[in-house]
Amino acid sequence: MHDMSYDHVADEIVVPQFFAFAILTFAGNANGNVAPKRIIMGSKTQINNPHAVTADPVHGEYFVPGRADDHRILVFSRKQEGDVPPIRILNTPHEPARVGVDTVHNLIIVSGNDRLLIYDRLASGDDKPLRTITIPKSEGDRGTSLMAVNSQSGMIFVASGAGGRHEPEDYVGVWSVFDNGEVAPRWTIGGPRGALKDIRGVALDIKNKNVIVTDKTLNAILTFNVPEAF
Repeated sequence: MHDMSYDHVADEIVVPQFFAFAILTFAGNANGNVAPKRIIMGSKTQINNPHAVTADPVHGEYFVPGRADDHRILVFSRKQEGDVPPIRILNTPHEPARVGVDTVHNLIIVSGNDRLLIYDRLASGDDKPLRTITIPKSEGDRGTSLMAVNSQSGMIFVASGAGGRHEPEDYVGVWSVFDNGEVAPRWTIGGPRGALKDIRGVALDIKNKNVIVTDKTLNAILTFNVPEAF
């Protein structure tokens, strides 16, 4: 599953192309068989089988997490195209699953393994995270992956899975960007031992205080109204 992103400032859709080692940018109203407005692709980009991209609409940047043994996050400017180097590269201690951006508090959040790493938005090289949130061991062997961020409140909504695809152990956990250490989520949505089994997408409807979750096993889109988490 490859995660695209929407840049609401530029009204553009940003898509990772796994096999071409590329990031494609389309107009927000693109329809039919149309060419991308811009393509970032080539050896200088250092992009390798991208599975996700996160657009920062406020600062005009794209964050591309690495895969497997590549523990880096490549950052590109919205204006870049062609065979261009990243404007900065952040090395992380484990494979970055996804990157979230908090544009209000000027932070990025990196999911993966059993933790969330909170960095300054402009972190690069071997900069260390400002804070590290770890799922308590009492919750078992859980990972963190897909996420959405409410920048206004600094709340991170993260898909956390345990067990197989058919076990109702998944949930969306909610943490604050100011949490640190081995911290249980402030709220869990849809589980564990609830509705969710295999989360494949998390999105926020901030206006109506809804969390929208896609689940592969259920073959469904579920909407949870949780105003207290916003």
